[in-house]
Formats: sequence, C-alpha cells, structure tokens
Amino acid sequence: MSIPTAAERAIRRQIARHGAITFSEYMARALYGPGGYYSRHNAGADYYTSPQVHPAFGALLTVHLFHLWTLLDRPRPFTILEPGAGNGLLCGDILATAAYLPDGFHEAVRYIACDLRAMSGRERGEAQTHRIVADALRLPLRGGIGCVISNELLDALPVHRVRMESSNLRELYVDVESDVADGYEGQLVERVREPSTPLLERRLVELGIELSEGQTAEICLLLEDWALSVASVLDRGFALTIDYGRSAVDLYDPGQRPHGTLVTYRAHRQTDSPLEETGRQDITAQVDFTSAQSAGERAGLITVGNVAQGAYLSRLGLQALRRNHSPPDQPASGWITLPVGPNGLPPDSLPEPVIPSSDDGRDWLTGLTHLARPGGLGDFRVLVQAKGVPTEPATAALHWLDGQPASHGYSPAELAAMIPACVLRLGPEHFRFG
Repeated sequence: MSIPTAAERAIRRQIARHGAITFSEYMARALYGPGGYYSRHNAGADYYTSPQVHPAFGALLTVHLFHLWTLLDRPRPFTILEPGAGNGLLCGDILATAAYLPDGFHEAVRYIACDLRAMSGRERGEAQTHRIVADALRLPLRGGIGCVISNELLDALPVHRVRMESSNLRELYVDVESDVADGYEGQLVERVREPSTPLLERRLVELGIELSEGQTAEICLLLEDWALSVASVLDRGFALTIDYGRSAVDLYDPGQRPHGTLVTYRAHRQTDSPLEETGRQDITAQVDFTSAQSAGERAGLITVGNVAQGAYLSRLGLQALRRNHSPPDQPASGWITLPVGPNGLPPDSLPEPVIPSSDDGRDWLTGLTHLARPGGLGDFRVLVQAKGVPTEPATAALHWLDGQPASHGYSPAELAAMIPACVLRLGPEHFRFG
C-alpha cells in the first residue's frame, strides 16, 4: 500500500469529521486541494493535450484568432485570456504565430495566461504575456474585448456521480471502510445514498434524460460557474471551448455508456480506479456540451457553433501546413503511424525557416496527424460562443472557415501559408508517439 498523499490525508480527515463526502468534493480535493494532482509540477506527464502533440494546434488557432480580431473591428488591445494555461505552451505557440500574421495583429495582442499555480514555462513573446494565479471559475478580470480560450479545462471540473436504482436517482459518495483490522487505515470506498442536492435531478429533467436502471452517470454542476466567469470577462468578444465530450443525448446513452465516462490516467495509462492513488493521478469525465452551451446562453453568451476539432483544424489550413512544410521524402497527406525519437532544443528567438531532417519530419507528420485523427483528438469538440457581437459578424466567425469572404481579404489557407517552419518546430516539450 503506497504512502497516502497530503490530498488523501485531508480527505480522510474530512470524512472522519463529517462523514462521507460527494464524489465531486472528493475529486475537487484530489485534483486541486493541498497536495492534489494539479499542485504537482509534473502533473502533465500523465496525459497529453493538443499543444503538446504539435505546435500546429496553436498556430491554426491563431489563424482563427486573427479573423475574430477583425470581426471585433481590430481592437487594441485584443485580449486573449487562457484559463488553465498550465506551462504556457499554447500561449507561446499563439504569440509566435501572431508575429507572422498581417495588419499589425501581433502588436494588438495582449495575452493573459491564468492557472491555479504559478507557471514555470517560458513563452515566446513574454513581453506580451501577463500571468495570473486564479481559479478559472472566478477570474479576477472584467470587461475586456477579445477571446477566452479554454483548452481541456471543462473535463477536469469536479463532477457528481449518480446512479439509477429502483427507479430512484441516487448519488455516489466516498467513505472510509470501517470494518478493518487494528492499526490499518481502511480503504476509500463508494457509498450509495440520497442525492446531495435537487439540482442533480433537475439537470437531467431539463435535458430530457431518463437514466436506465443501474446506469451510472456524471453531472457537472460547475458549468454554470464557468459560463458566468467567462461572460463576466468579456464586454465584446468570443469564447472558444475545446474539449472532449458529447451532446447530452449521446453522453447519457445507456447502451453506449452505461457506466458513465469517468476515467483516471497515470503515466499515459488509463487506470480507472478513482479512489486509489489519490492526488497522484488525473481524474476526468467527458463534457456535457449541451449543458455547457445552455449555461453559456443563460450567462449571456450566444452560441455560434460546435464543430469537431479535426474538421475545425482542417478548415483553418491544416492541409496547407502539411503541403508547405512536409519534407520531400515524406507523404503530404493521408493517415500515418510512425515511430518518433528525440528532437533538438527549441530556439530562444525565431530564426529563418528550415526544412526538418527526415527523422524530424516523420515525428512532425505523426504529431500533425494525431491532431485531427478520428477516434482521438480529431473528435474533440470546439464550442464557439460570442458576447456583445452583432449576429452577422458572430455567424461569420465560423462561416469564414467554409469559404465565405472576409473583410481582411485572406482565406484560412492563405494565412496558414504565412506560418514559417521555425514556428512549427517540435521541441522537447512535445509528446512522442513511439
């Protein structure tokens, strides 16, 4: 039995004083409490996100940000706020790409990277980066013009776990096993009890969802707080929420997901034991995008669209990057699975474009493929919302990706073609699919 973490000891003390706690409270303490998973500086070693897979993710996101900037009449500053920014990798990729886009976009950008702990990463374009330590659900900013980017943030919000038993909604709590030998601390165990709040059943009723007998599911009540926090930041602007999840009808399908979607990860392995290794592993659940969209609308955000990440990146110029930067001896299209190896250090400044070596090229194409691959990152959802933006420019936020002309005169592919190879280099911070 491993030595309990500070997070687990705090949870045990809480249970000893007040009795069993909801899974949502357990998850909050295991991830964000003292000694919790996200207090560890190597927490990201257990999973990978799109910015870790390839710098093209941030580069293409910047192409869209340029378009959104023009729809807002090119404000200065154009504030980009990223809650859950981690080590600042996405921030660095966006600022590096912005330097090569036209019309003074780079000079207009003010980037605010927000995280629960101080960030240790070094971003390219640090002079334009402001770092703040804050809870993503209580952002200490008000009234900006720009864009809020949440990348893989909502899936880590604490969730309640519920189960249908004898036609009644019940909730799963976390307790300590009491029947144990002297001198041995009992294991953390699951208890089934009455729901801690009527909001759980209300959410399902509002969605028109009826769980099947024995079905287990997750409900995130913090989506309302998230939407209010995002809406409070913006006077005018857009919110891009990127995560893995589904519509409510799909998410709560008893045939496809009878046991819910909660998973745990450690060292890039799915462990699915949430009550073990408390504070040492990631805990996550798929996002209910129907509820996220509704919460945003109640907070004053207009829904522009919800698209798959693979289609989103492809429409932003993924193929243009592949064509322009693929080495001559590597294919420029098609799905590939190739081994990868170590790569060189990233530059401190932006050098002239270079053609990658053959080995680096294989690594480069593998990562690029994974960003849009069906069944993986390509199935993530991109929810686009707006606030204080008239209907016509709001809808143009995504219509431009389908070929609608824009006032700035550039297509997504033309802007993507301006991104040099040096911005798209892989570094030691990028994940290797070996």
